[in-house]
Amino acid sequence: MRSSAVLLTVAVLLNGCATRPVPIAPVVAPPPVAAPAPSPPDAAPAPAAPVAVAVPAAPNTPERLPRDLQTIFSTPAAAHAHWAVHVYSLRSAKSLYSLNAHQFMVPASNQKLLTTAVAAERLGWDFRFATKIVATAPIEADGTLVGDLVITSNGDPTINPRHPERWRIFDEWAKALQAKGLKIVSGQIVGDDNAFAEPGWGLGWAWDNLQDGYGAPVSALQYNENQVTLQIGPGMAPGDRAIISMTPLGSGLFIDHGVTTAAPNAANGVRLARVPGTSLLQVRGQIAVDAKPISVNAAVDNPTRLYVNAFREALARHGIFVSGTPIDIDDLRTVLKLSDATTLIDDRSPPLSEIIDVTNKWSRNIYAETLLHAMAPPGAPATGAVGIKRLRETLSAWGIPADSYLSRDGSGLSRYDFVSANALTLLLTRIAADPKHAELFRATLPVAGVSGSLANRMKGTVAEGRVAAKTGTLSHVRALSGYLTTLDGEPMVFSILVNSYQIPTGEIDAIIDRALVRMVGR
Repeated sequence: MRSSAVLLTVAVLLNGCATRPVPIAPVVAPPPVAAPAPSPPDAAPAPAAPVAVAVPAAPNTPERLPRDLQTIFSTPAAAHAHWAVHVYSLRSAKSLYSLNAHQFMVPASNQKLLTTAVAAERLGWDFRFATKIVATAPIEADGTLVGDLVITSNGDPTINPRHPERWRIFDEWAKALQAKGLKIVSGQIVGDDNAFAEPGWGLGWAWDNLQDGYGAPVSALQYNENQVTLQIGPGMAPGDRAIISMTPLGSGLFIDHGVTTAAPNAANGVRLARVPGTSLLQVRGQIAVDAKPISVNAAVDNPTRLYVNAFREALARHGIFVSGTPIDIDDLRTVLKLSDATTLIDDRSPPLSEIIDVTNKWSRNIYAETLLHAMAPPGAPATGAVGIKRLRETLSAWGIPADSYLSRDGSGLSRYDFVSANALTLLLTRIAADPKHAELFRATLPVAGVSGSLANRMKGTVAEGRVAAKTGTLSHVRALSGYLTTLDGEPMVFSILVNSYQIPTGEIDAIIDRALVRMVGR
């Protein structure tokens, strides 16, 4: 893959995972989009708590819930932040609380709710990505292929350690080729990544995200989520160069080493920089002499190069020798003629249900962007823009107003994404009403106090195990939208979006958690 040149530095984006949710009752229809309601009467503001608190002991009347929520979201510590909240009962089909619910907000990874829901609808939960390995000539009696091995795929994202069976697939392919008698490839391994357009970034991705693992470009050929891991350990004494290793091999990246060993107990810090379209990765910072090694993930410049090099290593492990250098099809000087090629391997990925599960539980940007591209019709190289068009078509068919969101990528890494809390609750209600999606979709979401990004939130409260929701995080952006079940069994959908806050993210989380604990205890 090729890209234009922009200088890169480092930023952080974290999101989480989850497991089995609490079932919800079915609903008949999605809620109407109501006009913004006036805020409930003000109450004495509550300070931001460092952890989630118990449910208020006051009577849980319908009138009190809005007042309590308004008090929580009006805490002085977050008065500067922009909040958008919507809470909707699936039992009564009524809006229970609304605060700026129609306001456009940057959703961060809550954008993945739109992408994964529409992907499930358009592709189906049983959809599988396809990968083929073809030979441009027959395998001769002595095991020699006088030609090339060509690998082509439509974006399978699962060849990575999150899928243990798939992580071994290159070796399985090598064994299968060995069983077919292949011993020597006199030509090259060619990676055909033309199913997806390049460079593979989403519209509106920040320039200082692109060198980090979470900012890796999407590609039709994807291995190890198109990233490498740097292990950085201290040298023998302060002032020494740190020790840096990089895995997997074959990425094509070269390290410009600038990490030093610092004094005992010094702060550790590493930053990355790389100009897109180049292979020089700058690594700067320091690590204390008494510190344990730290890991940093870096996006590769050309995912296809990483893919074909890793496959060549797998072939070598099984006694198959490749004479030529593995190559991206874009770097070939002549056009490959595959009309007479022989298919040697025809592989299928795990089903979409497993892929969406990883997308939402682990909040993997590369997966979400792959799903967006996969929604494009076959033919021309798939683009995110065409995927967005299909996404909008489906959301409109579901009755979600086109003016209630603005999507520019599939993952939420884009600062150009906007969505209203009302649009998200409308989507979640629509999914909950559809028997083919309701339980499968909810099962992909993190669960409070159980796992992933919600594993340590609301733990030990009445909300534990009763909230299944997608997290979202960017700098000064926090989001949580999903389902909850109250103590008396009432199913609800909710969306809480906050932008432009300046207090620590943990304090924002505490405010959100207090609100959810209050809702569950209603």
